[in-house]
Amino acid sequence: MNSLLIKAPSHEKQKRIAAILRSADQAITQTENLIAAKRKFKKGLDQQLLSGSAGYIHDTWTEYRLGALFEERRESNCVDLPLLSVTRKSGVIPHCEASRKDSSAQDKSKYKRIMPGDIGYNTMRMWQGVSALSGLEGIISPAYTVCIPNTRISGSFARHLFKFPPIVHLFYRYSQGLVSDTWSLKFRHFAQIRVRIPSVCEQERIAAILHTSELQIQLLEEKLIVLIDLKRGLTQRLFAGSTSF
Repeated sequence: MNSLLIKAPSHEKQKRIAAILRSADQAITQTENLIAAKRKFKKGLDQQLLSGSAGYIHDTWTEYRLGALFEERRESNCVDLPLLSVTRKSGVIPHCEASRKDSSAQDKSKYKRIMPGDIGYNTMRMWQGVSALSGLEGIISPAYTVCIPNTRISGSFARHLFKFPPIVHLFYRYSQGLVSDTWSLKFRHFAQIRVRIPSVCEQERIAAILHTSELQIQLLEEKLIVLIDLKRGLTQRLFAGSTSF
């Protein structure tokens, strides 16, 4: 039988290496647990703040059809504007920054203009919550619908409202089509959906609270990536014997 020979440090160094990697694992696990707790807390915030059930909110909530809160932007032939992408997690970003294959048409005359403050949504995926508030001016695929908020609704508040599961379920109910691959929510159907919202001042306050919660989660997710990369680098150096201590 052939034997496999490997280089190994002294028993004392092995224990020190194990202790270092165990500490790295603990930091990763703690951060993962904190992310899970923050996500659960954010879900609870959404439920309280977007349904108007929070005890410290005393503002009057009024019911509107979405057609009374938004109008559709139908501008096209804006081929000189930059191409943008609407993403579920990162919002509206330059198309070159999206991690997806460029399948855009060469002729972009039918692409839709989107402006800062507009909300763009995937007409065939709004029932899955694919929408975003734009901070950029540019053009997006005709597969999207562009909505302009009026003075009754804050775009920042609508961004969160349109991700809220009960509202996403309404988008599902109002989408038209025989099978899920063809379901779509045209603006005329979107406009019929009824939602309850508080004053714009209260909307802005709610949006700020939810945005802060999102940032906390994002920072922890970035920290987790750093910790995982750090552990990977430590593992390579420690088991290669390239680190002296």
